[in-house]
Amino acid sequence: MKVLGFVKIQQGKGQNNMKIRAFFLALLFTLLLLPAAGGAAGLADEEMELGGIRLGDTREEVEDVYGEGDHIADGVTEWGGTTVHIFACDYGDSLVVQYRDEGDACRVIGVHLGVNNVNKYNERPSDEAKMIETPSGIHLDSTLEDLNAVYGYIPKPECSHNAPPVCGYFYDSADADAALAFYICKEHSPGIRSIWLREKRTR
Repeated sequence: MKVLGFVKIQQGKGQNNMKIRAFFLALLFTLLLLPAAGGAAGLADEEMELGGIRLGDTREEVEDVYGEGDHIADGVTEWGGTTVHIFACDYGDSLVVQYRDEGDACRVIGVHLGVNNVNKYNERPSDEAKMIETPSGIHLDSTLEDLNAVYGYIPKPECSHNAPPVCGYFYDSADADAALAFYICKEHSPGIRSIWLREKRTR
């Protein structure tokens, strides 16, 4: 397996800088909405997938399906007792994948689909973006009724305090190592406008 090194984003490129700001603002926003531990019964591990991408997949496996991504953001995290590089790639159609460089491979730690700006929650997702689904067929523009129909329950929402509020509905995996979150702003639309699959455990 080819080792993918850390790539530093060059400053001064307006479009990339805008993407970086948007990515980190979205990440901060979703972190603020993370629920406390100990929710409802978890989903089966096979449900922890978005657009055919699973946590732990390599960058090569993702790009075999979606093509080469546009490297948009960098950072660091603690993993295995050491500081490692993380980065994000934009694959178009509102799909962003976060990776951790583990030395032998860069592996998926998060998949984000949809808008990251509440002011865009009134915009309809493209047909191409709606084709990216969970294994049970949930996609952008699906509703709370759809979540209840396929997962059997709707989690208690975690809502932002801004106006209009955005509410996140969080489903943990059965082993609590992963979370699948769906974001809705009811004042703009009953449909899901953002989906985030993420790793919860730091090894």
